[in-house]
Amino acid sequence: MATSPKYKWSHTTQLNFMSVVDALIPATMISTDSNEHFQYGGLNLMIWEYLLISLDSLPQPLSNETSQLLDISAYYTITSPSFFYNGYFSDLSRSNRLKALTALENLQVPLDKLPIPYQNNPTLIKIMVDSLYELTFFGYYSEWTGYLYTKYYSPSYRQLLIFPLGWIYSGYPGPSYGYRDFRGFLLKMRPM
Repeated sequence: MATSPKYKWSHTTQLNFMSVVDALIPATMISTDSNEHFQYGGLNLMIWEYLLISLDSLPQPLSNETSQLLDISAYYTITSPSFFYNGYFSDLSRSNRLKALTALENLQVPLDKLPIPYQNNPTLIKIMVDSLYELTFFGYYSEWTGYLYTKYYSPSYRQLLIFPLGWIYSGYPGPSYGYRDFRGFLLKMRPM
């Protein structure tokens, strides 16, 4: 079994992925006729770890390179960068982070300045930006948050310990464990 891998990622890499998740699924207040309630965002549910673990489970880990990709996109997208303490991407506002992601998606950054394997590889850049969107939402609405501390174990050792919040937010009732309803046409055995 594994321990928490978050210590192998650089501080900037963690902050950049936290910023991606926060930009795509921010925490919100939901108002209904009778009351208001708080809905946790992707940052609250630590979906950024899901992204990092997913990218590092590839044959060639891509978390650090993708973090650099985000910083370079932020540097070339925002015209008047202010003082950046943690990195370019993580210090941007939510709307500017979305602009940086859109610039990457539309290939509006100098492709020769990007880190390998993204350098001059527009197909991989588009796949990665799509993957950032998809993995963020998949992690939010999947069973990821229900694993609690077992999420750091290999997939065969993970256990669903609580009902995931994403399932509650989406109205998913949970897994349906099958039972034998229709068993086919039964054979009538003839005595011999």
